Amino acid sequence: MTDLAMSPSAAAVAAPEVAAVADSVMGLVRAFTRARARMLAAAATDVEWSAHLLLKQIRADGPARAASLSDALRADPSTVSRQVSTLVKDGLLERRPDPDDGRASLLALTAKAEALLAEHDQKRMERFAEMLDGWSEADLRRFATMLSRFTDAFESAHGSWFKDAEHPAGSSN
Repeated sequence: MTDLAMSPSAAAVAAPEVAAVADSVMGLVRAFTRARARMLAAAATDVEWSAHLLLKQIRADGPARAASLSDALRADPSTVSRQVSTLVKDGLLERRPDPDDGRASLLALTAKAEALLAEHDQKRMERFAEMLDGWSEADLRRFATMLSRFTDAFESAHGSWFKDAEHPAGSSN
């Protein structure tokens, strides 16, 4: 099949620019994995990574039920329940009555959690500012726009990558 006869998808797969992006993303994933391992080791007494995500979710959306957090984070409810228990015990979350259902409770950040998240945000901004030192404002804006566009495309596309694995050829599903 010639390039002229290739479908747009097949032509995109063959493009060296696509391969360069795929290779760069995989390199970035490996770098993030190593950085995450170093951060977790350095923060042995700090909040674990997944619990930090839970705190950030509550900060973004406001007080929520544990089931809503499980859905938002695409996490197993029992895992979220264990994390919530630990975060409540550590004084980072508090349970409040749900005004819509007195039998249920909402999980809310405490002042201690707000301070912890603010400290983490400050450290993250310092690290990124150091890493991006020397980039022009135009380059930073362009990179942020393109990275956001890529992230949106990735989020939209990655679910379909696994459909074949869920329903192999010849299966009745």
